Amino acid sequence: MTVFEQVRSAVDMRTVAEGYGLHIDRGGMTLCPFHDERTPSAKIYPDNLHCFGCGAHVDVIGFTQKMFGLDKPIDAVKKLSDDYGLHIDIDKAPTAKEVSEYQKRVQEKRAYEEWGKSAWRTLNDYLWLMREWRQYAPTNPDEKCDERFVYSLHHLDYAEYLCWEFINLNKAGRLSMKNIVDQIADFQKNMRADF
Repeated sequence: MTVFEQVRSAVDMRTVAEGYGLHIDRGGMTLCPFHDERTPSAKIYPDNLHCFGCGAHVDVIGFTQKMFGLDKPIDAVKKLSDDYGLHIDIDKAPTAKEVSEYQKRVQEKRAYEEWGKSAWRTLNDYLWLMREWRQYAPTNPDEKCDERFVYSLHHLDYAEYLCWEFINLNKAGRLSMKNIVDQIADFQKNMRADF
């Protein structure tokens, strides 16, 4: 694995962009640092920044090189390694232990990202289910309440709260929600069998 690949897999675009001073809104939009503008036209993706105004399309290395006027991509790698504590030795091949530790960090990062996507789907599906179950409201006072409607009355606010928390928490906070996410996933699995 090259030092360029090591950097790209170790830090994501949002982390680098925010670390170097960009303010990113909830939709992932920001003012492009490569041309003057008053309205955000640059979109931050996990692996790159794309500006719909000037057409700039850069990954973390290209972004750092362009942002700081560095001559070569390797200079951007050195800066990112220093600024983000990546401990990538540019001048010598890594030892077997360093490669192993690096691969472990990359695997942990990918596992967290996959869990995060799955957890978000679980929470979002739960929220939409609670909203859908409102359709089972009784149409007149004499009609018996459907269990799904009653359940949604008690849990819709909670589902909205969980989604809001998940969006706004950092990695440690999200991981602290793992048991809750697992319980909701189990509920959804059992609910499919019951209804």
